[in-house]
Amino acid sequence: MNPEDLLEMTKEQLIEKLQEFNLENEQIMASLVMIREELLTRLKEEKKDGEIIGEYSVKKAQRVSFDTDIEKARELGATKEAVDTNILRKLDRQGVEIPGKKVTEYLSVRRLSQDE
Repeated sequence: MNPEDLLEMTKEQLIEKLQEFNLENEQIMASLVMIREELLTRLKEEKKDGEIIGEYSVKKAQRVSFDTDIEKARELGATKEAVDTNILRKLDRQGVEIPGKKVTEYLSVRRLSQDE
């Protein structure tokens, strides 16, 4: 699709094209997940942590996350003070000037339900 084509399209056509590409993207993302899982399975079966394949370095990677409640984290000394963004949003809505405030604009498109 060329950018010039967009200028000729109605809003309805743009939404239709957006939804078409969203569906294609979902299918592509699902395929990417399957391919990654297959490559990981093969590395595990070969008892390898990584391998050079053509021009690519393929490595098993790990990311650790914790689902620890706040009380246990306190016991372990693993808590810290943090900015409460919910309070900042409330103050912002009340007109208080907040240093470091950034506004990001984006497009939200969702299908209307039959009830709307």
